[in-house]
Amino acid sequence: MCTWISSPHSTWRARISPKSLIVAAACARPFVRAAAASGRRVIAADVFCDIDTRRAADKAIQLAYRPGGFDADDVRTQLLPLAAEGVGLTYGSGFETQPELLEELALHFQLFGNQPETVRITKDPGRFFSMLSRLGIPAPEVSMGLPISSPGWLTKLIGGSGGTHIMPATECREAGRYYQRNVPGQSVSLLFLTDGSKVEVVGYNLQLVAPLPTMPYRYGGAVSHFPLPENIRHSMRQAVEKITAELGLRGLNSLDCIVADEGFWVLEVNPRLSATFALYDVGRSGAALFEAHMQACQGIMPGPLPPEPSQAHLIYYAPFDLAVPAAMEWPDWVADVPEPASLVEAEQPLCTVSASATGANQALALARARVEELTRLVNNF
Repeated sequence: MCTWISSPHSTWRARISPKSLIVAAACARPFVRAAAASGRRVIAADVFCDIDTRRAADKAIQLAYRPGGFDADDVRTQLLPLAAEGVGLTYGSGFETQPELLEELALHFQLFGNQPETVRITKDPGRFFSMLSRLGIPAPEVSMGLPISSPGWLTKLIGGSGGTHIMPATECREAGRYYQRNVPGQSVSLLFLTDGSKVEVVGYNLQLVAPLPTMPYRYGGAVSHFPLPENIRHSMRQAVEKITAELGLRGLNSLDCIVADEGFWVLEVNPRLSATFALYDVGRSGAALFEAHMQACQGIMPGPLPPEPSQAHLIYYAPFDLAVPAAMEWPDWVADVPEPASLVEAEQPLCTVSASATGANQALALARARVEELTRLVNNF
């Protein structure tokens, strides 16, 4: 199998696709499980090393995390020695604040995904939003400095992910941030596959928050196959086609937007494996989608993916400090299960609750009912 590695500013060169693969992401579980189901030897590298991640992987590595992304020294210490084994590497969140770390890894590993320079462009608000303006793609107003009248504005960490870094502009003036006008509406995303030119829509998703007073935009989960007006769906697809043509995006990517009655606004592109991948990881479909990602990274666009029911995934945050019972029997609709007897602090992720149904609203209702059921179990810990 042959792969093509490219970026907006590099030449193309062929490489050989390995059977062994490092999957590095803040939470790697859905990608690891899908990669393993596709027949690959998988080394999982993530922050949690949950039970189901370790079960799916041939080897699991727990990476240190600091605000904004992976601890670079820890990544070097734990991953670079594996380069001698000839493994490849694909990645999710955790690198956006430091594309130079991804550049370093690309010198040692065959990289499956967008090149570091592409990540750098998409996560540089000045370059990215200037590009959107030039392409005629709507986006909220952006400022690199604190606006004179800050009410109605948000501040975001450059390259941040997961929503915990987003807050009203009046409440944070740290370095490494930018400012974006708050646009009311529904938060949605488009998961898409691309070979650098052609685009295949995987699904339109509703994004949910699990707010805290100090983190009002903390990621709470997502629901697949969310019904959007046809004109909005068409416009979002056009946006990713234009961005792909400009940047040569490869593999699975996601587009985050705000949608309201009067239109849509692009918030960001995530040029890497997205958490919404898990919404389409049903049975063998996860393996097929992961293989489609690997092929598209090689410039090979796979055929249409099989349709799936709507999925809802909700992050379950611990309601209080707790110790996971050693004999805990988790329902089969729970994923990202922590180790028995492990300690989980209040408001830290405990697990993920999932549900499937014929429609997005039904799947979300079932997931929320399961959250209530899980809360009753947790209260008896």
